[in-house]
Amino acid sequence: MGCFKRAEWRSGLTYKQTCRNCGNVMLYTDEILDFRPWYADGFVYCTKCHTPLRHNEIYAINRPVDPQAASAQADAASVGTAKFCSNCGKPFGDTDHFCSECGHKRT
Repeated sequence: MGCFKRAEWRSGLTYKQTCRNCGNVMLYTDEILDFRPWYADGFVYCTKCHTPLRHNEIYAINRPVDPQAASAQADAASVGTAKFCSNCGKPFGDTDHFCSECGHKRT
């Protein structure tokens, strides 16, 4: 059986995620990520209710800017400005008008 351990690399990025259980907004770095077979990309515990939250690179809030990403962000601005659902905290896709998790309208 394989052994999962904390990754040896650090991206230096800061991530923002909203807890789906209690709505707590968390900022964290990849230094605090924990790993399990069922959360191979890593996870963090909510600082308020201790629910495990699956990590994903899309939660990064200080990514380096590249021209293609800037173009995609401009297209997303015509759909709505919110990056995360105000109801459940799930991130919106570039062209989403509604949350794919709870159906809440993007604002």
